[in-house]
Amino acid sequence: MTEYIAVDQALNLVSSHLVPVAQRQSVRLEQSLGRILADPVQAAFDSPPFRRAAMDGYAFRASDSPGVFRVVGTVYAGRVWSRPLRAGEALRVMTGAPIPDELDTVLEQEAVAPQNNITIRNRVPQGRNIMPQGHEYSAHSRVLEPGTRLRPIHIGQLAALGFSRVVVWSIPNVLVLVTGNEVQTSRTSLRPGHIYDANGPLLRALLTQMGAQATVRYIRDNRQALLQTLMAARTQSYRLVITTGGVSVGARDFLPDILQEHFQRLFWRIDMHPGKATAAGLLAPGIPILSLSGNPGAALTAWYLLAAPLVARLTGQTYQLATVRGTLLAPYPKATRETRYLKTRFVAQNGSIGFDLITNQSSDALRSFAEADGLVVVPHGSPPQPQGVTLNAWALPQGFAP
Repeated sequence: MTEYIAVDQALNLVSSHLVPVAQRQSVRLEQSLGRILADPVQAAFDSPPFRRAAMDGYAFRASDSPGVFRVVGTVYAGRVWSRPLRAGEALRVMTGAPIPDELDTVLEQEAVAPQNNITIRNRVPQGRNIMPQGHEYSAHSRVLEPGTRLRPIHIGQLAALGFSRVVVWSIPNVLVLVTGNEVQTSRTSLRPGHIYDANGPLLRALLTQMGAQATVRYIRDNRQALLQTLMAARTQSYRLVITTGGVSVGARDFLPDILQEHFQRLFWRIDMHPGKATAAGLLAPGIPILSLSGNPGAALTAWYLLAAPLVARLTGQTYQLATVRGTLLAPYPKATRETRYLKTRFVAQNGSIGFDLITNQSSDALRSFAEADGLVVVPHGSPPQPQGVTLNAWALPQGFAP
């Protein structure tokens, strides 16, 4: 094991100890928002299930045009015309109305005078203003893939196809432990020398967004209390434990030694800046622990590169940040010992992408993440980077992706 493990090696190592959720649940469609599909979804019938009028107008056979047509009735949405139709006969139809088999064209009502007989003076193309049967989905076609996190648009799709229930994965439980004597929640007045915690609410929101159930607890910088909490976590239903803080080399950074002495430490220190003091271990078979920096910016970097892929695997999803290739719009003056992940804006320039690095790259800053589109990757051992150099970046999920 090297002193600084590569990010991809670290991810593979922790992932190998992860036990993905395996229990399927059938839930009502209205309760499925945000859940992860366990099975593929196929259309049971054509959608739409019949040919429909795309607008209000008159339905007839295109081969009979031009000519004079006798309007023999009106069809509204939700009604079906049952009498056979002869040559030269037309129906007035409303938007969404089923089109009888004998007819193949709809002329918008504005094009003719509304009378018992209508005159169509020009040839009308067959199929005009008709939505074909199955133009969105044909019967037995694949609609959604396993691993899809159900969004409102998916709920609408499934409802339109007649689904009242869907099969999803059960929700895995993840424990978040926020360490530090100096952090407190925003529910209390800020005490001297303290800061409000961002990591707990941030990780809870990120985990919830990915379909996991997050439990957030706060632990003071006390070795015995931290050890007891981790011991207790082994007997509960957690599939993953994420900690923040207490993972570097300070006098009260107990986590690396606790993992080494009482559990199975997988690694400590990673080729990633910010966040090089990240650690990981195994509390028990199937319960990995990922220990992140207490600095919110560093913790969020580690979330995107390590924690999010693990949670995706845990919940039955796929996760891959998009790669963006571009050039630096200004020089980066620092040499890099570890691989650096620099928060950047993406700027479109004549068909290419420019990287506008955000000024504040501090590991404790969240504002820079809120302004960022991605993370520019500067490989370890690199000299200062000149303006115009071509580099790769990871596009953040909320950011721009070309």
